[in-house]
Amino acid sequence: MSTDPTQVLETAAATEAALDIESIKEIMDAFDPAALLPELGDIFSVVTTVCQIAVMVAPILLLALGLGYLFFSPKEANYYFGYRCYFGMGSVEAWQFTQRLAGITLGALGLILSGVMLFITMGFPGMDTMEMVWRAFWCLIWQAVLALIANGAIWAVTAIRFDAKGNLRTHSRK
Repeated sequence: MSTDPTQVLETAAATEAALDIESIKEIMDAFDPAALLPELGDIFSVVTTVCQIAVMVAPILLLALGLGYLFFSPKEANYYFGYRCYFGMGSVEAWQFTQRLAGITLGALGLILSGVMLFITMGFPGMDTMEMVWRAFWCLIWQAVLALIANGAIWAVTAIRFDAKGNLRTHSRK
């Protein structure tokens, strides 16, 4: 098979017409890649919503746990549901006291934190994005610290009131 030089020139001319560089440049000049990106306002509104949800999850969870311990805890100690601590599982009386104490403490903490965090998150839309994210971060830290303090208080009060077998401690008065 021999290649005819005229056919090669005709093929090259047809290819050149198909790849007209000037028309491609015109199309690319009219193309704006930034038009493919979402608006910054949309992105920042998503960040605001995520921060608001993140800050409100723990107080609502604490409130739900408190109400669960207060109203739905089993009558006797078990390993499946209820607030379990070493001194609260020794007897039925210790178990019921621990459930009431945990329900009241965690429920009250959840209720108070829900109100405070709702007030704080209402100011998020007007803040600078980084300031809002840092405020949400510090809210989460404070929630964790307060939950740990409440947990320690429940354990301490139960340990002061009951011994390991669930018997009431007798305090001698001198």
